[in-house]
Amino acid sequence: MVYAIVDIETTGGSSKTHRITEVAVILHDGINEVGRYETLINPEQLIHRSITSLTGISNEMVANAPVFSDIAENLYEMLSGVVFVAHNVNFDYGFLRTHFSEIGLKWNPKRLCTVRLSRKIIPGLYSYSLGKIAQQLGYQIEHRHRAMGDCQFTAILFEKLIRDDKEGHVAFALNQRSKEATLPPNLPREVIIGLPETLGVYMFYDNTGKVIYAGKANNLKHRVSEHFRGNTHTGYKSRFAEKIVDVKWIECPNELITLLVEAREIKKHWPPYNRLMKRVTLNWGIFTYKDQNNYGRFSIGRVGKWTKPIVSFRSQFEAREVVMKLRDQFVLCARYCDLQEQDGPCFEDVHGSCNKACAKEESFHVYNERHQAAVEHLTKTEGTMIIRDAGFTEDEETLVLVENGRYKGYGVVPKSLKVKKVEDVLDFIETGYDDQDIQSIIRSHIHRNKKARVTIL
Repeated sequence: MVYAIVDIETTGGSSKTHRITEVAVILHDGINEVGRYETLINPEQLIHRSITSLTGISNEMVANAPVFSDIAENLYEMLSGVVFVAHNVNFDYGFLRTHFSEIGLKWNPKRLCTVRLSRKIIPGLYSYSLGKIAQQLGYQIEHRHRAMGDCQFTAILFEKLIRDDKEGHVAFALNQRSKEATLPPNLPREVIIGLPETLGVYMFYDNTGKVIYAGKANNLKHRVSEHFRGNTHTGYKSRFAEKIVDVKWIECPNELITLLVEAREIKKHWPPYNRLMKRVTLNWGIFTYKDQNNYGRFSIGRVGKWTKPIVSFRSQFEAREVVMKLRDQFVLCARYCDLQEQDGPCFEDVHGSCNKACAKEESFHVYNERHQAAVEHLTKTEGTMIIRDAGFTEDEETLVLVENGRYKGYGVVPKSLKVKKVEDVLDFIETGYDDQDIQSIIRSHIHRNKKARVTIL
């Protein structure tokens, strides 16, 4: 078996926007080196001075170097039919795969990551970065952060890993079913194996014990694994994956609780890689008014400083979706629900039938009874209520408590529990944090889920 030990230097961390400036390859049979190749590459974009200060590769150095397409066929032939080996292999793999793909070459080799292998075969090191491993093993890398300098030590490290691998870690990693090559370099595979295939919320941790990402999943094992599959190895994703050292999770009994727990964990830990639910405001609202003919109407618009909607949402789409459901449920006119811009009666073939209030064939007295019922339905989240949903077993269920329009928390209770007032459930409720995101989650659950079980107290 031939291994191609590779190191590249680049203009930045993203394979989508940055380019390779240098590549080094050492061909190895597992015992001895059998060939090598290195070249500077003109990236056809400027090299930032911060990159030059790190690697020593300047714009002047690559000005007369070949562009990637000039060396692609030779490099492709060298890297085909071999095992691709690198330190944090998915970084180098992502760049080379992208560059090859741009000129029509498909490349998907077997891969080995010397970070993951080092963690298994040389346990107990305080750091597994290439430079720190070299220090701990008594080596000094010459020409650090140059492709061949780093590649040469990676080859030395790989030889040691092959020699010291008494438990078959290399062979296991080469088994495609193991998915070793797709996992983050610092995350033990055993953690992924231990994940349940259930509904819940998961958290990624870095080496300081900080939560760096939280998410929800219908199947925890599948969703967590999905983060590391595919062929997108952007700088953002690579930096994210490199930081993950552990995964913890919370199993949840139903979708509503999963959403509430996810929101709680994001607000509690403020993970740097979560983009949603950090500074979210409810920018769109549903308003109600009576027109000059005394017909009740809904409108959808931006929430202003001095305007108070019936309810608010994070997007226009969400607000519009709720109004559409109200139109269907209470037989309202699309025109009077801000769902038809043109004047005149509703377009029945598009919006369904109405009772022709928009054509003045139904009096405002009759129409407004249904409109007011829709308003009351829309505002029922402003009162005190419990929302029931499935529990972990057939004998239990979850209760979400909203008191005077504010989320108080959730709990798991026996199905036999009779609830007539708030005090009946307080002993079961785990106090929860309330904010606009929680309000939006509860509101959306009630208005978008026809089977939502809501009891007004």
